[in-house]
Amino acid sequence: MNTKSLEECKQILQKGDSNTLERRAKRLQELKQIQTNGRLFSSQKEWDYASEASDTYIDGNYRSAIFCCACAVDQIFRYEYMKNPESRYDEIDGLTFGQIIRLCKEKEVKSLLPLINQAFLLNDIRNDVATHPLFIDVPVESDPDRQLRDSLLLRDITKLLELVGKLDLNLRHEIESTELISESESTTYIFGEVVKKQSDVPYNLDGFWGLIEDQILKFLANQAWHILKIVSEGLYGIE
Repeated sequence: MNTKSLEECKQILQKGDSNTLERRAKRLQELKQIQTNGRLFSSQKEWDYASEASDTYIDGNYRSAIFCCACAVDQIFRYEYMKNPESRYDEIDGLTFGQIIRLCKEKEVKSLLPLINQAFLLNDIRNDVATHPLFIDVPVESDPDRQLRDSLLLRDITKLLELVGKLDLNLRHEIESTELISESESTTYIFGEVVKKQSDVPYNLDGFWGLIEDQILKFLANQAWHILKIVSEGLYGIE
């Protein structure tokens, strides 16, 4: 249990809010509001997840935002599927997000057919970034350990870049061409070239892991929100 007093906790949160206010405000500005017709019936759980997606994106928790966006769309698909009087709950109980998308496609759920491809794309982002990330950290005690860790890190970054390329090829090229400087070596590296080598990860490069990975994850989380917006407004939008 936290031993700090309520007032101490308030002070910590207020200081954190003050220090991060501008960054959070910019992220809020980046998220385009979802406009829907409140009179149209939709899943309450969808809006619960959408609210969490917005909050986590604003706080910079991009993997959580992606996961919540996918959960919201998952709820929408289940809700729309069950609108058919002939549908049974046991047909969708226990299905994964990808499985529910495929079922709706196979059953030709009319309201969802124009949104199937967007849902599949969101499922790819969800799986590779938020649910089944490739990278597994390992303790480094020797050179072989370091080489394994580096190969896993670079494999993860490569997959993230592939996802970015699916959505915005120009942005992928821009990220890959980013120059990074090693202060200890007084040398400039090109991000894409470092990734392609699949070895010798230069940890002392300013921004290699922090800024670049953050830029990629932020972009993918923003795209996940964009897909949620397309699906929500496509079904329940204001005419």
